[in-house]
Amino acid sequence: MNTIQDAIRLVEHGDVEKGMSLLEQLAQNANDAEQFEIAEVYLDWGHTSKAMDMLNNLLKKYPGEGELLVSIAECCLDEGMDEEAISYLEQVDKNDEEYLRALILQADLYEGMGLTEVAERKLKDAHDRDTDHPILSYALGDFYLRQGKFDSSLPLFQKAIDKNAEIEDLPLRYAEALSRAGKFEEALPLYRKGLDHHKDLYSLFGHGVTAFKAGEFKEAISALEELKDMDPDYTTLYSVLSESYEEEGALDEAYQVIQDGLKRDEHNENIYLQAARLAYKMHYPEQGEEWVKKALELNPALIEPLLRLGDQYLREERFGDIISLYKPLTETKEEIPLMYWHLATANKETEDFKEALKWYEKAALLFKDDPVFLEEYAYFLLEEGKQEEAKKVMKVMLTMNPERADIEEVLNRLEEF
Repeated sequence: MNTIQDAIRLVEHGDVEKGMSLLEQLAQNANDAEQFEIAEVYLDWGHTSKAMDMLNNLLKKYPGEGELLVSIAECCLDEGMDEEAISYLEQVDKNDEEYLRALILQADLYEGMGLTEVAERKLKDAHDRDTDHPILSYALGDFYLRQGKFDSSLPLFQKAIDKNAEIEDLPLRYAEALSRAGKFEEALPLYRKGLDHHKDLYSLFGHGVTAFKAGEFKEAISALEELKDMDPDYTTLYSVLSESYEEEGALDEAYQVIQDGLKRDEHNENIYLQAARLAYKMHYPEQGEEWVKKALELNPALIEPLLRLGDQYLREERFGDIISLYKPLTETKEEIPLMYWHLATANKETEDFKEALKWYEKAALLFKDDPVFLEEYAYFLLEEGKQEEAKKVMKVMLTMNPERADIEEVLNRLEEF
């Protein structure tokens, strides 16, 4: 005698037409339990309308039956009928065994509709009814993770693990929550465990970033190189992988990786800036200039990151790199006060005094109330033999701060000549 399992086997072995025909024949003489089983098979195979017809017929016989209501709701979901799905799910009685499942489905629906407060209420209701149920702990924890409430998600994930919840991605979701809560060292063992059983691109990237933030740069490199092999178009990996190599002192590898990233993502100005920074660090100023130009072509307003880089180079006394860094910007007509000051200092230190004076004069128009700039400018003017100009600047400084006895002393000496 043919059975439902026979029909399933036929379809699984590629004889779809014969399997479907057999299932339709069986449905004609099936009892209610078999009708439900056949409807579930139709639903699994994507024949939603057939499944819904059978389930609605059964619901007429068994009104309020939770399993039927939930299955019909799932049919509605497959058809994109979210409001109808909610309507069926809300009919499930609180004492029905399917009530918790109905609440979880409702929460997913409400979250998808942007009604996160309603979704949270449904999940908390389900969890409060059975606080020891590991699946419910996981569901609420995962919701909090998606909402960015990492501290709220952590105890729920831990409870799910303690209760031995059989959920494949539980270690990886818990690892992500720990990482995003800043607990990088605690997250790493869970990433390792989870990725031993299930590897996906998102989790490999999370592992790499977490290892980087934990200072485990070799582990970060291993994870991100594996990700690159699996999907070289996962463009966000290149920046972190390059930095990991840089932290290990492997500058050639770091520079090569960031250039590989540029080939995959030609419209990311931040990668160009990272490439520029590495180029300057490796004493390739012309390449650095080229990357800065590319970044500015993509985003002409990309000035703040360049100024921060300029500040860094100033602290590191990399004056030649400052001049190279700003070269593309000097060709624009935009007024950039801090760049003028940086260029003035850099040209002074590289002994291009004529160029330094040009930038000091431009900066002076904009930093006339900045005592730090005025002092640097005044002493530069003195070194250049421009005593009258230096005296004017020092008088302004004394007006701003009459207690500067050192400046007053220099000014008095100048007045004697």
